[in-house]
Amino acid sequence: MEERLRQKLRNLYRVNRVLWFAIFFGILTLIVVGYVLHTTGTIVPNAQTAPHNTLSTAFLIVALILLYLVFHIKRTYLTPKKLIWRARRKKVDLAGPDVTDFVAEFGEKADILVKTLMLLRRYYMVIWSIANLITLLGFVEFVVSGEFRVLATYGVVSLYSLAINFPSFKLIERCHNVLELEDLDKA
Repeated sequence: MEERLRQKLRNLYRVNRVLWFAIFFGILTLIVVGYVLHTTGTIVPNAQTAPHNTLSTAFLIVALILLYLVFHIKRTYLTPKKLIWRARRKKVDLAGPDVTDFVAEFGEKADILVKTLMLLRRYYMVIWSIANLITLLGFVEFVVSGEFRVLATYGVVSLYSLAINFPSFKLIERCHNVLELEDLDKA
Protein backbone atom coordinates (compact mmCIF):
# COMPACT_ATOMS: atom_id res chain seq x y z
CA MET A 1 0.00 0.00 0.00
CA GLU A 2 1.48 3.33 -0.97
CA GLU A 3 2.16 5.76 1.86
CA ARG A 4 -0.26 8.51 0.75
CA LEU A 5 -3.12 6.01 0.51
CA ARG A 6 -2.23 4.52 3.90
CA GLN A 7 -2.11 7.92 5.59
CA LYS A 8 -5.46 9.04 4.18
CA LEU A 9 -7.06 5.72 5.17
CA ARG A 10 -5.63 6.09 8.68
CA ASN A 11 -7.16 9.56 8.93
CA LEU A 12 -10.56 8.20 7.92
CA TYR A 13 -10.18 5.20 10.23
CA ARG A 14 -9.26 7.37 13.22
CA VAL A 15 -12.97 8.02 13.85
CA ASN A 16 -13.38 4.34 14.79
CA ARG A 17 -10.80 4.69 17.53
CA VAL A 18 -12.42 7.84 18.89
CA LEU A 19 -15.75 5.98 19.08
CA TRP A 20 -14.08 2.96 20.69
CA PHE A 21 -12.46 5.10 23.39
CA ALA A 22 -15.74 6.92 24.05
CA ILE A 23 -17.53 3.63 24.67
CA PHE A 24 -14.59 2.29 26.68
CA PHE A 25 -14.64 5.32 29.00
CA GLY A 26 -18.44 5.11 29.24
CA ILE A 27 -18.20 1.54 30.49
CA LEU A 28 -15.41 2.46 32.93
CA THR A 29 -17.46 5.40 34.19
CA LEU A 30 -20.45 3.15 34.88
CA ILE A 31 -18.23 0.72 36.80
CA VAL A 32 -16.66 3.56 38.81
CA VAL A 33 -20.09 5.03 39.61
CA GLY A 34 -21.21 1.60 40.80
CA TYR A 35 -18.08 1.26 42.90
CA VAL A 36 -18.62 4.67 44.49
CA LEU A 37 -22.26 3.83 45.24
CA HIS A 38 -21.13 0.55 46.77
CA THR A 39 -18.30 1.95 48.92
CA THR A 40 -20.35 4.88 50.20
CA GLY A 41 -23.11 2.50 51.28
CA THR A 42 -25.71 4.13 49.04
CA ILE A 43 -26.55 0.74 47.59
CA VAL A 44 -26.25 -2.13 50.04
CA PRO A 45 -26.65 -5.86 49.37
CA ASN A 46 -30.20 -7.18 49.96
CA ALA A 47 -31.16 -10.59 51.18
CA GLN A 48 -31.48 -13.04 48.31
CA THR A 49 -35.11 -13.53 47.37
CA ALA A 50 -36.76 -15.74 44.76
CA PRO A 51 -37.74 -12.85 42.43
CA HIS A 52 -34.19 -11.53 42.55
CA ASN A 53 -32.74 -14.95 41.71
CA THR A 54 -35.07 -15.18 38.71
CA LEU A 55 -34.09 -11.69 37.57
CA SER A 56 -30.42 -12.50 38.06
CA THR A 57 -30.76 -15.65 35.98
CA ALA A 58 -32.65 -13.80 33.25
CA PHE A 59 -29.96 -11.08 33.12
CA LEU A 60 -27.23 -13.71 32.94
CA ILE A 61 -28.96 -15.48 30.06
CA VAL A 62 -29.43 -12.19 28.19
CA ALA A 63 -25.78 -11.27 28.78
CA LEU A 64 -24.60 -14.65 27.49
CA ILE A 65 -26.77 -14.30 24.39
CA LEU A 66 -25.34 -10.83 23.78
CA LEU A 67 -21.80 -12.12 24.25
CA TYR A 68 -22.47 -14.91 21.78
CA LEU A 69 -23.81 -12.30 19.35
CA VAL A 70 -20.55 -10.35 19.64
CA PHE A 71 -18.50 -13.43 18.77
CA HIS A 72 -20.86 -14.35 15.95
CA ILE A 73 -20.66 -10.90 14.36
CA LYS A 74 -16.88 -10.87 14.66
CA ARG A 75 -16.44 -14.29 13.04
CA THR A 76 -19.14 -13.88 10.42
CA TYR A 77 -18.79 -10.30 9.24
CA LEU A 78 -15.36 -9.00 10.22
CA THR A 79 -13.13 -11.01 7.90
CA PRO A 80 -11.41 -9.15 5.05
CA LYS A 81 -13.01 -11.22 2.28
CA LYS A 82 -16.52 -10.87 3.71
CA LEU A 83 -16.07 -7.13 4.25
CA ILE A 84 -14.95 -6.59 0.67
CA TRP A 85 -17.69 -8.82 -0.68
CA ARG A 86 -20.32 -6.83 1.23
CA ALA A 87 -18.74 -3.51 0.24
CA ARG A 88 -19.13 -4.43 -3.41
CA ARG A 89 -22.74 -5.51 -3.06
CA LYS A 90 -24.22 -3.12 -0.51
CA LYS A 91 -25.17 0.44 -1.22
CA VAL A 92 -23.08 2.44 1.20
CA ASP A 93 -23.57 6.19 1.38
CA LEU A 94 -20.22 7.90 0.90
CA ALA A 95 -21.15 11.35 2.08
CA GLY A 96 -18.61 13.79 3.39
CA PRO A 97 -16.02 15.84 1.59
CA ASP A 98 -13.03 13.90 2.94
CA VAL A 99 -14.47 10.60 1.68
CA THR A 100 -15.42 11.89 -1.76
CA ASP A 101 -12.02 13.56 -2.18
CA PHE A 102 -10.34 10.31 -1.20
CA VAL A 103 -12.35 8.30 -3.75
CA ALA A 104 -11.73 10.90 -6.45
CA GLU A 105 -7.99 10.83 -5.80
CA PHE A 106 -7.43 7.07 -5.61
CA GLY A 107 -10.13 5.53 -7.83
CA GLU A 108 -12.17 2.31 -7.68
CA LYS A 109 -9.98 0.47 -5.19
CA ALA A 110 -10.29 3.42 -2.83
CA ASP A 111 -14.06 3.34 -3.31
CA ILE A 112 -14.18 -0.27 -2.14
CA LEU A 113 -11.83 0.45 0.77
CA VAL A 114 -13.94 3.40 1.93
CA LYS A 115 -17.11 1.32 1.69
CA THR A 116 -15.31 -1.34 3.70
CA LEU A 117 -14.41 1.28 6.31
CA MET A 118 -18.03 2.41 6.56
CA LEU A 119 -19.34 -1.16 6.88
CA LEU A 120 -16.67 -1.94 9.43
CA ARG A 121 -17.69 1.09 11.47
CA ARG A 122 -21.32 -0.08 11.44
CA TYR A 123 -20.41 -3.57 12.59
CA TYR A 124 -18.08 -2.23 15.25
CA MET A 125 -20.77 0.11 16.56
CA VAL A 126 -23.16 -2.81 16.93
CA ILE A 127 -20.52 -4.84 18.78
CA TRP A 128 -19.49 -1.95 21.01
CA SER A 129 -23.10 -1.10 21.79
CA ILE A 130 -23.70 -4.71 22.80
CA ALA A 131 -20.68 -4.51 25.12
CA ASN A 132 -22.10 -1.35 26.61
CA LEU A 133 -25.48 -3.04 27.03
CA ILE A 134 -23.87 -5.90 28.94
CA THR A 135 -22.45 -3.38 31.42
CA LEU A 136 -25.85 -1.70 31.71
CA LEU A 137 -27.41 -5.07 32.54
CA GLY A 138 -24.81 -5.52 35.25
CA PHE A 139 -25.50 -2.04 36.60
CA VAL A 140 -29.25 -2.67 36.76
CA GLU A 141 -28.69 -5.96 38.53
CA PHE A 142 -26.27 -4.21 40.89
CA VAL A 143 -28.91 -1.62 41.75
CA VAL A 144 -31.49 -4.36 42.37
CA SER A 145 -29.27 -6.76 44.31
CA GLY A 146 -26.66 -4.44 45.80
CA GLU A 147 -23.91 -6.89 44.82
CA PHE A 148 -21.01 -4.97 43.28
CA ARG A 149 -19.31 -8.17 42.14
CA VAL A 150 -22.14 -8.63 39.62
CA LEU A 151 -21.42 -5.25 38.06
CA ALA A 152 -17.69 -5.96 38.15
CA THR A 153 -18.18 -9.31 36.42
CA TYR A 154 -20.39 -7.89 33.69
CA GLY A 155 -17.98 -4.97 33.33
CA VAL A 156 -15.00 -7.29 32.84
CA VAL A 157 -16.94 -9.23 30.20
CA SER A 158 -17.78 -5.96 28.43
CA LEU A 159 -14.22 -4.71 28.56
CA TYR A 160 -13.00 -8.05 27.19
CA SER A 161 -15.52 -7.77 24.39
CA LEU A 162 -14.23 -4.28 23.61
CA ALA A 163 -10.60 -5.34 23.83
CA ILE A 164 -10.95 -8.14 21.29
CA ASN A 165 -12.76 -5.74 18.96
CA PHE A 166 -10.30 -2.87 19.11
CA PRO A 167 -10.30 -1.10 15.72
CA SER A 168 -6.84 -2.05 14.55
CA PHE A 169 -5.72 -0.66 11.20
CA LYS A 170 -4.29 -4.09 10.34
CA LEU A 171 -7.76 -5.24 9.29
CA ILE A 172 -7.92 -2.51 6.63
CA GLU A 173 -4.42 -3.44 5.47
CA ARG A 174 -5.55 -7.05 5.13
CA CYS A 175 -8.57 -5.88 3.11
CA HIS A 176 -6.22 -3.94 0.85
CA ASN A 177 -4.05 -7.04 0.45
CA VAL A 178 -7.11 -9.08 -0.55
CA LEU A 179 -7.92 -6.45 -3.20
CA GLU A 180 -4.33 -6.58 -4.45
CA LEU A 181 -4.48 -10.39 -4.70
CA GLU A 182 -7.76 -10.16 -6.62
CA ASP A 183 -6.12 -7.75 -9.07
CA LEU A 184 -3.23 -10.18 -9.53
CA ASP A 185 -5.64 -13.06 -10.16
CA LYS A 186 -7.46 -11.04 -12.83
CA ALA A 187 -4.23 -10.20 -14.63
